Amino acid sequence: MSKRWEQDQKVLLDAIPRCRAEIRNLEAAEARKITRRLARELYGQTPELQARNKDENAVYERLPYLENLLAGALRKEDYAQKDGHLYGTLPREDGSRAFNPCNSRHSYNGAVR
Repeated sequence: MSKRWEQDQKVLLDAIPRCRAEIRNLEAAEARKITRRLARELYGQTPELQARNKDENAVYERLPYLENLLAGALRKEDYAQKDGHLYGTLPREDGSRAFNPCNSRHSYNGAVR
């Protein structure tokens, strides 16, 4: 079983600007492909992720979650309480707070389902 995201998500937080730049103005299906490629790359290049029992799919699911969280999409209470301190701390360049649907498997505490 994988462990909770903690310090090992720093590499993902640092990748958010790149992720945003690469998926900007793309259709959802193409943005998902780019997000998957980036997840594969980050996982492959980051021993910390591999050592903590994370897998590529965990990275793929976490990137859009963090992107939405940092942009302030949805409501703060829709995110895990442990992540609340990150809410809205890295707004998108255009100021949009629209939901990034690249991977909506995460329920955002019920807001998406």
